[in-house]
Amino acid sequence: MTSNPSLPPEPAGPRRGLLAAAFLALLCVPLSPPDAAPPPRLVLWAWERPEDLRFLAGRPVDVAFLLTTLNLTDRDVHAHPRRQPLRLPPGITLKATVRLQMLPGASFARFSPERLRALSERLAALVRRPDVTALQLDFDVRESEHDAYVSLLQDLRERLPPGMPLSITGLASWCAPGSWLTRAPVDEVVPQLFRMGAEAPVWRARFARGLPRPCAGSMGLAVDEWQAVPPGVSTLYLFNPHPWTQSAFARAVAETQS
Repeated sequence: MTSNPSLPPEPAGPRRGLLAAAFLALLCVPLSPPDAAPPPRLVLWAWERPEDLRFLAGRPVDVAFLLTTLNLTDRDVHAHPRRQPLRLPPGITLKATVRLQMLPGASFARFSPERLRALSERLAALVRRPDVTALQLDFDVRESEHDAYVSLLQDLRERLPPGMPLSITGLASWCAPGSWLTRAPVDEVVPQLFRMGAEAPVWRARFARGLPRPCAGSMGLAVDEWQAVPPGVSTLYLFNPHPWTQSAFARAVAETQS
């Protein structure tokens, strides 16, 4: 294509200079940082002691309260229901935690299918109350008891009201590839990263990189053994060895946001 001889050639210098200046200006504009992940939903564990949590009114916080402790032997189940008062603000979301404990000499692996079904029925009956929205089991099963625990959870899953979440607490060592947890029909696993003994630094370092499957999403911390909340935690359970107070709760919230 030939140029039009009737038009003078357009000076190239000024326009090119303006374009270059505009391009450089765009490069200097700071990029907006990606949206920060929202803070995790907080759940306070309310253990067997008097608790007054009315200061939580209007706050987006749930409460997982110890409903009962079941001490298990090879023959019997000894129930110890909660005896301490729990004061709550109206409208708080409640999760019922049931602590299962094997007494010395007993083994969950020796529970027959009939005993497992009876225990499952008992657990389901405990949460047939209008103020409870979820059931959480706190049970430190040994390796030899994993299969029996999975059987209990499978039966319990079928007995719970439709839509009621089933949660279990767990040891950090359970959160590893190929874990037996992949067979557990639960909605949530809450690894407890406190009171871990000599191996605590190892597990905290692993979890600092993010929650390993099948424990993705939730985690439990103690306010007296604080660590940075790993990435990917959407629900954070908090344990306090002392009764909760408004100031203790405020400090915990500040730690989660630091």
